[in-house]
Amino acid sequence: MKNLLLPFFLLVTLSLFSQYQYPKKELADLVLKRTLAVQLLDEKSEFDIYANKAMKDIFEKNWKLTNVSFFSKEEIDKLKEANNSDYAYLTHNNEQLKETRMNHLSLDQQSGSFGRRYGMGANAPANSISYQRVAFTFAYYSYNLEVTNGGNSKSVTEIGFANGELIDIDYLFLCQQLTNLVTSASQDVPEKTYYNVQENIEKNQKSKLILPNDFFKEKDLKKMDSYYEYEHKLVDWDNYQKAILAKETGTTYVKIIWSHQHKMYLWIVVDAQTGSVTSQVGFGGIKFGKNHKANEIIKAKHLKYITSKMAQNVNNRYK
Repeated sequence: MKNLLLPFFLLVTLSLFSQYQYPKKELADLVLKRTLAVQLLDEKSEFDIYANKAMKDIFEKNWKLTNVSFFSKEEIDKLKEANNSDYAYLTHNNEQLKETRMNHLSLDQQSGSFGRRYGMGANAPANSISYQRVAFTFAYYSYNLEVTNGGNSKSVTEIGFANGELIDIDYLFLCQQLTNLVTSASQDVPEKTYYNVQENIEKNQKSKLILPNDFFKEKDLKKMDSYYEYEHKLVDWDNYQKAILAKETGTTYVKIIWSHQHKMYLWIVVDAQTGSVTSQVGFGGIKFGKNHKANEIIKAKHLKYITSKMAQNVNNRYK
C-alpha cells in the first residue's frame, strides 16, 4: 500500500463530477430502520483475516446510525434470497474494470478538419466516423449499500476505491461516507447543500492539508509551497494513516478513489474529522498504455485546483 501502484492504461481524464450516488430519501429511511449487515471476506489468506478485523473494529466504533452485524458472503446471500427485510446489506466485490471513451475522426474533405481526431468530451463532427477506445483498465474494490423492499433489491449508494486491498483508513472512509450520505438524504438535505462548493473552498483554505510523500514526485516535494499556498504538511505513510484514524480536527487529506457515477478515477480532499469530501480533482496529461504510480498521476501543480471555484464548480454535479 505504501507506494500505491495503480495498474491502468489511461488516455486522459477531463472534467469529473459527483463522486458517489446521492441516496433517495425513501431508501435512506429504510436503512435507518434496519440493522446493517456487513459482508466480510472469506478469510482465505492472512490479509483477509486482517481486513475482517479492521472492518469490524472500524464499524463497531464509528457506525452510529443503526445496529451492525457481520456475515460471510454465503450468509448474506441466504438472507437476501429469503427477502429478509430486517437488514440493510453492505456487500462488496473486486473486479477488473475497463473504461471506454468515444473518439471521432473527421472525414470532411471540404474543411481544415479532415483527418483530425476528436477525443472524449468532444461533439462528433457532422461528417465523421466514431470509434471506442479503452482508456484504462485496473483492479478496484467497491461496496454497495442496498435494501430489499417488496421483494426487490434496491441500491442505496456505492462507494468505490482505487485499490484492491483495503486497510483500516479505507474502512473508516467507507463508514464516514455511508454515514454522511444516508443521514443527509434521510433529512431531505438538497444535494447542493450536501456538497457546497463555496463552503468547501473556505474549509480547505482554513484546514491543514496532509500530503503523503509517496503521492508526489521527489522533485516536487521541496517546492510544495509554490504549488499550494495554504497550510499543508508532507508526511510519510505511517503518519498519514495516524492523522486519518485520529480524525484530527482542522485537518484534511488527499485520497484517490473510483467514481461509480461517471466511471472515472479522481483524487479528492477529505475532512479527516467528518469524512466529508471537500474537493474533487481529475487527472490530466497521463500517457496512454503505461502503468502509473500515484506520484505520476497526482500532479503537484494541480493542487491549486483544490481551492479554485471555477474548477470545483465544473467538477461538481451535486446540484
